[in-house]
Amino acid sequence: MTQAFQSPGFAALAADRAVETRLVEERWQAVAWDRRTDRRRVVTDRPEGVHLSEIEPDGEAIWWFDSDGAGEGRWWREPFTGGARGPALHGVPPGRAYGVAFDRTGALAAVAVGTGDASHCYVGPPAGEARPIGSAPGYLVLADLSPDGRLLALAGRPDGDDAVLLWPTDSTQPGTPDSASEGATRLAGSPRLRLWPIEFNPLAVREPELLLVVEEDERYSVATWRAASGLRRHPELSFDSQISAGWYGGPHGVLIQHERAGRSRLLLADLGPPVEPALPAPAREIGTPGGTIHDLSCAPDGTLHCVWSRESTPPRPLVLRPGTEEPHHPAPDHAPDHAPEPDDDTHRSRRWTPRPYGRIHSFVTTPAGHGPWPTLFLVHGGPATHDRDSYDPRVNALVGHGYAVVRTNYRGSTGYGPGWQHDYGHRVGLAQIEDLAAVRAELVADGTALADRTGLCGFSWGGYLTLLALGAQPELWTLGMAAQPIADYPATYRTTTPALREVDRQLFGGTPDEVPERYRAADPRSYVHRVRSPVLLVASRTDERCPPEQVAGYAADLRRLAVPHELLWVDGGHYSRRTADHRSVLEAMVRFAGLAWPAPLPRTPRGDRPGAPTDPMEGGEQP
Repeated sequence: MTQAFQSPGFAALAADRAVETRLVEERWQAVAWDRRTDRRRVVTDRPEGVHLSEIEPDGEAIWWFDSDGAGEGRWWREPFTGGARGPALHGVPPGRAYGVAFDRTGALAAVAVGTGDASHCYVGPPAGEARPIGSAPGYLVLADLSPDGRLLALAGRPDGDDAVLLWPTDSTQPGTPDSASEGATRLAGSPRLRLWPIEFNPLAVREPELLLVVEEDERYSVATWRAASGLRRHPELSFDSQISAGWYGGPHGVLIQHERAGRSRLLLADLGPPVEPALPAPAREIGTPGGTIHDLSCAPDGTLHCVWSRESTPPRPLVLRPGTEEPHHPAPDHAPDHAPEPDDDTHRSRRWTPRPYGRIHSFVTTPAGHGPWPTLFLVHGGPATHDRDSYDPRVNALVGHGYAVVRTNYRGSTGYGPGWQHDYGHRVGLAQIEDLAAVRAELVADGTALADRTGLCGFSWGGYLTLLALGAQPELWTLGMAAQPIADYPATYRTTTPALREVDRQLFGGTPDEVPERYRAADPRSYVHRVRSPVLLVASRTDERCPPEQVAGYAADLRRLAVPHELLWVDGGHYSRRTADHRSVLEAMVRFAGLAWPAPLPRTPRGDRPGAPTDPMEGGEQP
């Protein structure tokens, strides 16, 4: 889903200064927001846009990560009021952004960057010389820097030996692999105990206190860590599906966002002092208008600034003032570039498809009138995410062209508990397309979907499932459209980013060399000889996550097998920061579907129609 803005980042010590990452002339840019005058100044003008921006705690300067199409770059810095820009920290090599943090006053900054297959951490004064703290093999994310600037918290693999690493910033052996490990504290996870470090308590200056989220015994809960007392669980704050958390409103206050079955809720809790409380206070829910909170940040005055939407409402800013329970939507000129409101004559429903292992949850949107309709499954990526009660302009566009659209939270999705996310026996891809097939059968049986016109449309991992289903279940699907997909799993593993290789090792239980049969069973190219329906492939030559060579190889297979297909090359890497790129891909999908299923459709949506089509049935390649 594309939205026009993210929640602001606030200067902790300068309440009237903030930074936003928002759309400016259809590109994401960093924007300085003077809250006292309510004026905004566009800081960056990058042709490809930017996706990460920060503000120093004292509000003196804005940071942004300037990356190339492959995701590698450097942090840059510019004074809040404008002026000369330069490197945010001198001496840090270019790499992938693995995190940035500041101490309580902003006198010290920390960054983590990824180069090759290693993660590197640096600290230094803003605009000053950086000092290397340590390096480690693999993918580590910088979660936070303690308020006193003496300790870094890094996130590793949640169920691994390095789930949480706490590195002192006074390391005496910087720059060599795993150099900080001697002085580091490690919190180990396991398949039954997953750990995620969140942030240090900004008010715990004398002894750093780290907030964590813990998955244990099929539940998610909040935990804290101190050097003197170790890990302290808070079982009174236990949830059956995913949560995120942050310190809020006092020395022991915590704000929790709970995601369940596609909807968000917010809760406030008081953890009490660092001893076991006799009677822990229950969490108090904050009133919200339902739907989904996509992004959230807290201003120094305690107001919560959210990006919120629901299926029928495009994303908009939402300001919450806990205690008043009166959500406030800022005026429209504070949130430009909203998508148009969807047509009122569409029908939305939530479906639960029973299976022996649980119920599959889907969001179904259909045009006006009576079915059955040609039906497209809009398959989410991840897989560790989920479709929500939230606005998606792709759904509106496809329904406007006469298609029923189905968004299914298959096994592997978040938002339904640890079992739903993890317990499918390393049957990567196969378990997920079984769920899609089960939902399809129900929709055909109840008259929603046309049996001979059900197709799949997906981006990234959703594109992967699209290609896998076309080959593994050719009798079910008569159309497939895959953007930036995994088309050859072993090849993708060898050439993707270190972060995604780590994800694949968790999903499969090893590497392609260690469990080759699992990768072979999950690989779309293992089934390409069975594909018989038209296929649209969308790829970028600068995609570092799902590299272009493996998509081109899959297209070559389709061409050799005389399968109708089109290969469309686009700019912007794996996920473009330009809205025009997303619009052009959607237009190509609408065009391709219309040619693959040539029949009169109920109506034409408002706005410009896609450009004049070319015939994709010749197996061509579009520039």
